[in-house]
Amino acid sequence: MLDLRVFDDYPAEATIYADPTEFGPIDECLLQIKAVSVELAIQKSADEYFCRGQVKARALMECARCLVEFESDLGGETSFVVCSDQDAQTHRRFDEEEYVCFEGNDLRVDIVEPIRQTLVLAMSMKPLCSEDCRGLCPTCGTNLNEQTCSCTNETIDPRWDGLKKLFPDRKG
Repeated sequence: MLDLRVFDDYPAEATIYADPTEFGPIDECLLQIKAVSVELAIQKSADEYFCRGQVKARALMECARCLVEFESDLGGETSFVVCSDQDAQTHRRFDEEEYVCFEGNDLRVDIVEPIRQTLVLAMSMKPLCSEDCRGLCPTCGTNLNEQTCSCTNETIDPRWDGLKKLFPDRKG
């Protein structure tokens, strides 16, 4: 929650620590958000507040290759405009900006959605526990980072069988 009532002068700066449970499920590889902080620079122009800042989060992820849980730091830049809900209806037709609205003269806004969007963009499409993760054996499911298996994974597409007739002396 961003409370703009606490600032007397602008530009202003704020550090907000968000409740990780507010973010709910974001992605199947993101198991849990452990901590979230947002450092914002706030500018005021008329009845609008322009917010730009850095989002940082500690997350529990699942590796896309080996399915092991690991902790990762996520972060990125966020920017949004805070204005009254009436003003936002006017601006949304013309602007590309992200708007967060307060009702009446409350000057308190929920900024979970812009933070959530920043975290989604910060995530890798395929999170890995390490760059050299070897994944799971497709035959027996052994985690190849922890041990080796004796499976032979030489599956040949049956559509190539006709080529074997051209070279009968060769294997594979």
